[in-house]
Amino acid sequence: MNKDFQLQQLNIMLMDPGLRSGLYLLDTDLTDEEIKTHIRSNNSFKYISGNLIQTSKGNVFELFLVGLCHQCQNGDITALRDQLMTADEQRKDVITYSLAIQILKHFSTSGKAVIHMLGRIDLSSIELEDLDKLDAALNCIDDTIVVICTQKNREKPMVEYVINKSLKGYNNNKIMENRLKKVYISYKHDENYNGAMEAIKRGLEKNGIYYSIDVQDIKYRDDIVKYEKEIGSADKVIMFITAPYLKSIDCMFEMTEIFKNSDVRNRVFPVVDMQPIPRNIYGLKEIKDYWSEQKVHASIQIQTEPGSSDYVISELLKIDAIIKSLDDFWYYLVHINTGSFKDMIDNDAALLMEEIQRVTARKTAELEEKIISMGENQPTVIRQITQNGEKSVYVEKNIGTININ
Repeated sequence: MNKDFQLQQLNIMLMDPGLRSGLYLLDTDLTDEEIKTHIRSNNSFKYISGNLIQTSKGNVFELFLVGLCHQCQNGDITALRDQLMTADEQRKDVITYSLAIQILKHFSTSGKAVIHMLGRIDLSSIELEDLDKLDAALNCIDDTIVVICTQKNREKPMVEYVINKSLKGYNNNKIMENRLKKVYISYKHDENYNGAMEAIKRGLEKNGIYYSIDVQDIKYRDDIVKYEKEIGSADKVIMFITAPYLKSIDCMFEMTEIFKNSDVRNRVFPVVDMQPIPRNIYGLKEIKDYWSEQKVHASIQIQTEPGSSDYVISELLKIDAIIKSLDDFWYYLVHINTGSFKDMIDNDAALLMEEIQRVTARKTAELEEKIISMGENQPTVIRQITQNGEKSVYVEKNIGTININ
């Protein structure tokens, strides 16, 4: 699994509105430095790091707290730290617990906070009673404080309140939820729009929205056409429509796949800057004329070139599909208010992100209403799904009868 994906999963975890305070053990290929850099780039969190130091004589947790104390600049915390240094074993438990609470309160004054445990060891190296103290201290804080640590010891089991989180792939119980959150981007590579594309990607990452884009997700020897069809069947697609997009066979083939499936108005999030092509009947004629010319060129090439012409025939089939879809596509472009291009990409595409999150929240709520937890005494539920076109129907953990019309 690539690291870009894992960074997105980390962002989704941290930006989840339901995120609760706790101890999180991360299964990931990311280095501590990569995690540190990524979280620091997100202004939604206060980032604090502390080292877990392996020791044969001292206490790992106490050394960790002492390190955090030096970042606090707080008289009460400094006094507790000094007491800890000279306390006997009986008093250490009380002082350590009090110090943990005071440190967490100090870091929680500015909202959400992430405390990142660094080093060659992980949570499993902390004594159980010290983990209990830290967990209890987190429960004393009203604000959200997430303590994260990457997994280094894969043999020692953790206590139940330590949340094991894999960034390497989907949790099977979250397949549909993640599918709803995933956004594909259909666009034409063009250096004139690099700034706009970067703004959109920053917005998605900042808001914890998992996205798929060709430069990131089409790997060496992957099937490009298969990926284009995947875009077409996606639940959410950002269509970045520019003049070069309208004359790109790959982009317009993605368009045909998108419009082949139902519910375009709810699935597509357009970002449009088509100049100099007008968004009216004259613009439609210009694009139709362009693709009609491409069809003529391809047809002539098939008749005149030696060999089987399989590739040219496949391109001709794409062009035919584009021409057939142009009227529906143009009707959509003309009748949907896509807003100002500048407004849509300003502030890391904030307006676009707001709309994506609104639709995702609505679809997630609809999904939760449909999925009914079945107990032994509950009646069998009949669920009806209406499917339009060729788009596949996904059903997860169904109990009862499904009628598909």
